[in-house]
Amino acid sequence: MRTNLTRHLASSLAALWCEHKTVRREYAFLTSKGDRNLARRLYRASESDAHFTECIELERQLSKPDRRYAVRLVKYGLGIGEIIDEVDRLMKRGIRRN
Repeated sequence: MRTNLTRHLASSLAALWCEHKTVRREYAFLTSKGDRNLARRLYRASESDAHFTECIELERQLSKPDRRYAVRLVKYGLGIGEIIDEVDRLMKRGIRRN
């Protein structure tokens, strides 16, 4: 039986994934400079070295303020990813009462 804490962790995990998707979508749209087809392709791409190389090349073409915003989005996304990993680890480990 699931405890209230496990339920809360599950709902927070779902909310964090939604936030992660939103940040990734915003980053893809920013680096594509409004090109919807490119943004869609960047958003749906798997995270590989080729994908990261392409994103870095696109970031270099941005203006300085847009580059700073892109870096902030990446840092925020990485922070969310770390929290997601920790919540997922807690859920897999299970909640036990002493």
